[in-house]
Amino acid sequence: MRRLLSIILVVAVIFILAATNPERSEYIEWINHKTMDQSSNFFEKGFLSVAGKTIFDAGTSRKDYFLFSVYKTDFSEVGLGKITSIGIFNQFIALPSSKE
Repeated sequence: MRRLLSIILVVAVIFILAATNPERSEYIEWINHKTMDQSSNFFEKGFLSVAGKTIFDAGTSRKDYFLFSVYKTDFSEVGLGKITSIGIFNQFIALPSSKE
């Protein structure tokens, strides 16, 4: 009985993880809002509200692992660095960037 309950629990967790793996469009929306919140001036916020989603979409790659996704946004060419985030349970967790 315990084994059956354990199997059911594991299957339920896997199903929940797979069902709550956020899509790329959700990540683009999240990173755009996060960047606008961190922006210090009106011009940057205005620019991001108009063109931010397109810019972030072009600089972002996604690796889908079925249960979660890893998103990498690279803006090192413009001095903003690289951002790596994990998408799991319909949330995004920004990972600390390594200094290279």
